Formats: sequence, C-alpha cells, structure tokens
Amino acid sequence: MRRKDREVEDLNGIFDIVERCSVVHLGMVDNGKPYVVALNFGYERDRDDLILYLHCATEGKKIDILHNNPDMYFQMDCVNEFIKGTAERPCSYCWRFDSVMGSGQVEFVDNVQEKAYALNKLMQHIGKTNETFSFPSASFNRTCVLRVRSNDFTGKHRE
Repeated sequence: MRRKDREVEDLNGIFDIVERCSVVHLGMVDNGKPYVVALNFGYERDRDDLILYLHCATEGKKIDILHNNPDMYFQMDCVNEFIKGTAERPCSYCWRFDSVMGSGQVEFVDNVQEKAYALNKLMQHIGKTNETFSFPSASFNRTCVLRVRSNDFTGKHRE
C-alpha cells in the first residue's frame, strides 16, 4: 500500500469495516478483459481469514466467467463523505472513506446445509440481525451461492 498512513493494520479494524459495508465489488477477468459486478454479501471471520458469501442466479455472464477462472478480486467501501476544501486550496477537497480490498478464489457451494448457512450469513449481514431464515425450495434451488476465502486483504481509512 502506497499510503501507509491510511492503512488499517489491526485485523479487528478491518473486520469492523467489513461489518459496516453492504456491497462488495467483485472483479473478474473475462478473456483478458476486466468485468466487475456489485453484490450484497455475508461474511464470517475464521481466525485471520475473511470468508465472503455471495448469491446470484445460477446462470449468466458472471457465472460463466467464474467457472472458467475462479480467481477474483474484491473491494468494498463505506462511510463515503465528501470533505469540502477551499478555492485557495483545491487539493484539499477529498473524500472520507473506509475500504477493504483483497483477492481469493470463488468456490461454488452446492451442499444444501452449507448453502443454507451461507444464505443465512448473507441475510444476517444485510438485515443486521441474528435471526435464522428458512428459504423456500423454489427460490433455494434457483440460487447460486459463492464462497470466497481470503487471507490476502487490506484495509484503508481516509479521515
């Protein structure tokens, strides 16, 4: 990271940022070209690893790309507050943010129990709840669940 003064070095601080974010941008490579989508996510911490849970349709461009190349990069940010500068100091205009970015490989979750667990993590994160959900069979069967385990991620804070 170029701006070490903005790096979040504490792992608990990074997970605090993840908790406050609601959308992750998933970057993939499609025949040498970048392809990025924004998705809601769930997550959990496994020691020093971040595990992301994502859901989507069972077919489409994203699924095709990930079947061909499961390597991906992710980015999420929150806070997003404009800081106004002055006409005398135009470079003092800036943006306050907290962000996490990293890489990993997508794993398709097919096991019914693991899929339900992942979808619950996603709903709990999005809904800010500890409630456990039951999913209708028709929806459950039409839903693709992706898991990304990463130990290659960083956090950044801009005041």
